Amino acid sequence: MLSKNFGALLSALLLVAAPFGAEAATIQKPGLKQSETSASRANQIKAAYKTSYQAYLKYATGHDALLPLSNGFTDPFGGWGASVVDSLSTSFLMGHMDLYNQGVEYSKKIDFTKTSSDTISLFETNIRYLAGLISAYELGGKKEQKLIDQAKVVGDHLITGWLGSNPLPCNTLKWNNLATPDACTSSGIAEGGTLILEMDRLSKYTGDPKYLKLATKSMKTIAQSKGVFPGLFPQVYDPKTGLPKDDYVTWGGGSDSFFEYLIKYAYLTGDDQSLWIPTWVNSVSSSIEHLIEHPEQTQAKQLTYLTDYSASNGGNLPRWSHLGCFAGGNWILGAKMIGQDAFDQYGQALTAACANTYTASPSGIGPESFVFVGTNNNTDGVRINNAAFYRKNGFDFEVTQYILRPEVMESVFYAYRTTGDARWQEIAWNAWNSIYRNCLVKQNGALAALADVNSTSPTKLDDSESFLYAETFKYLYLIFADPEVANLDKYVFNTEAHPFLVDQPQKASYKAPAVNVKPPKKDKPKKAKQPSKTDKDAPVPMFSSLPGLKLPEGGGNTLGNLLGSIGKRTASQVRRHRGVAHKRRQDQDAAAEV
Repeated sequence: MLSKNFGALLSALLLVAAPFGAEAATIQKPGLKQSETSASRANQIKAAYKTSYQAYLKYATGHDALLPLSNGFTDPFGGWGASVVDSLSTSFLMGHMDLYNQGVEYSKKIDFTKTSSDTISLFETNIRYLAGLISAYELGGKKEQKLIDQAKVVGDHLITGWLGSNPLPCNTLKWNNLATPDACTSSGIAEGGTLILEMDRLSKYTGDPKYLKLATKSMKTIAQSKGVFPGLFPQVYDPKTGLPKDDYVTWGGGSDSFFEYLIKYAYLTGDDQSLWIPTWVNSVSSSIEHLIEHPEQTQAKQLTYLTDYSASNGGNLPRWSHLGCFAGGNWILGAKMIGQDAFDQYGQALTAACANTYTASPSGIGPESFVFVGTNNNTDGVRINNAAFYRKNGFDFEVTQYILRPEVMESVFYAYRTTGDARWQEIAWNAWNSIYRNCLVKQNGALAALADVNSTSPTKLDDSESFLYAETFKYLYLIFADPEVANLDKYVFNTEAHPFLVDQPQKASYKAPAVNVKPPKKDKPKKAKQPSKTDKDAPVPMFSSLPGLKLPEGGGNTLGNLLGSIGKRTASQVRRHRGVAHKRRQDQDAAAEV
């Protein structure tokens, strides 16, 4: 069993970081082996994946996602069968070749030229369909040219999002007949900045540079703009001018995968001469200086969190989210590339803090978002509802749903694969047992989302997105699988966990700007803050994929609107992954600006 003394576990885990200044760019710990225990656990997760996916096939084949409680289906992503395409790389890595081959044959026959959906999300289609097709092509030995032909059809529709000479695309596409989308007034950085991995591979395999050209233009537009801090950019931009429209900084929904792709694109291509690595280094360095905080008024002061930040809303906002918990793994990956030990230690500390939301939760699973008391007792619009729980565990629940998200286990995967410390595996195994116990639908073997993880018996929700198969099952499996499966020295994962082969796996080192960053400490001095606001509803990042979420028209992205709007979910509701906003939030400045 995992020790309840999480502070001691965190302190111990932080001792395994690699020595500073290592010349080799080895990401994965050399010589890592699979134990008999890990092999048994990997097989259990592999078997549960197959059972759950077969429930999808039985009740929702040809549709995007299974509704696990009603044995129904929903089509939020074009109705092309998102769960099939999203599952391809996981089935292959697990050795479920029957499911992989069946999925490839299905994917080759999808008619991507048309959809019955009114609109299509550029972001979601790119990370699920385009990435899924290309990754499956690579994993299968580059033998199925039809997968690239299909990817080209998808890519040709995606690039309609760039209107005229706009540097940033509109996210909401019309799709059919390659129709030009309606003009948009806002573009999120997670939308414009989560295209370059997939578009690079599409250009590589089609020989057509237009896809990469457009994705590079968007990525550079954001990276070369003026950030709130060096390397830290706000969420919302004007697609025509490429200039920021708000001041909300977060590693959570709405921004997350832009920061993620900076370092991952450098790794995919082996490029340490362009702006990707320097911009990412600035992002992390500024985050350590301005966003890293430790909770106050708690016994768990050793925990390390990333706050959100908005000067117009009082400065640091002491909340973090499940979506944002990918950051620990991303920092670990980048730190190993450039030999920056302090970044590595912070990444492990962030991962441990996110894992703590699982180990301390009554259900054993972390929430959609959580809050804490920040530096100088700052709460700035957030509320601690359970003071006793907070004092003991260093966080309190804010949005209590769990929708089968992968991000915490994603970071645990990087922490384990780079250190080889089996204690990370124990954290993952406890998390898996909690997920399986609480989310399993016994009638069909599928997994369902949960309404309230702050409960020993959380109520299930009729919701199960394709990223369950693409990400959550995959990262949990890979933590215990043979480490040569998706070796981090050979592959880089897109934000939907589809692996791509890196171009220069033999690259010995990556150049990066020198930074003077001290390792994480228990207490980090910060500048004095303004008094916390109590008369204004707290702003939040762009939460996504919440069953029943329907924000009021023009109501703004605030916690009051969020919690007041979660009601009965409808099967036709368009939902979102990492921070992609509803069309009305893009087209209404008042709603788009935090």
